[in-house]
Amino acid sequence: MSDEQADTRTAAELRHRMANTFQLMSALARMRGQRASEPEARRQLVWMADAIGSLGALERHRQEAGIDFAAYLADMAPVWQRRQGTRPAEIQLSCAQLHVSDQAASTLALIAQELIANALAHGYPDARAGVVKIGLKRLDDDRCELTVVDDGQGFDPAAPGARERFGLWFVRSLAAQVRGEFVLDCQAGVAARLVFSL
Repeated sequence: MSDEQADTRTAAELRHRMANTFQLMSALARMRGQRASEPEARRQLVWMADAIGSLGALERHRQEAGIDFAAYLADMAPVWQRRQGTRPAEIQLSCAQLHVSDQAASTLALIAQELIANALAHGYPDARAGVVKIGLKRLDDDRCELTVVDDGQGFDPAAPGARERFGLWFVRSLAAQVRGEFVLDCQAGVAARLVFSL
């Protein structure tokens, strides 16, 4: 075995171990959440489990050019679908191939996780059917765009307490880490758009 083959094998084994570690941490957080007696503690631990699981899944899509984020979204879509249980909202993807750095991929993964989880959790009450569309593409000016658009019930961002929602604050904070511009349109459902530089 050549040195290059050995290095490739070592890197693959390291990625596998890291993915397994993330999976274990996610499972532990979920188990603790299930045993928590207070609903808010349970909700927070499940949120943490989902976030850790989303970060761990990045390891499966690491390539020499960076992390294939379109492949990551395709891999996670059925996971997000399962997490919503029996609710009938559907996830649809329209993603161009895009390789991003480790740091950007982690940030984008958490943003996608939060936006999609919010759309599924709050957009379709009472087993209402609908579609959450995830888009990823390059723009003409060397920037990229990630969109999460749902046709759910939407919400009024000017309503009391809306500005203080953790999810929106969290996404806006993360968007700054990728020099991104985050825009939310709540005219019909919710359309979240992040334009960022690699």
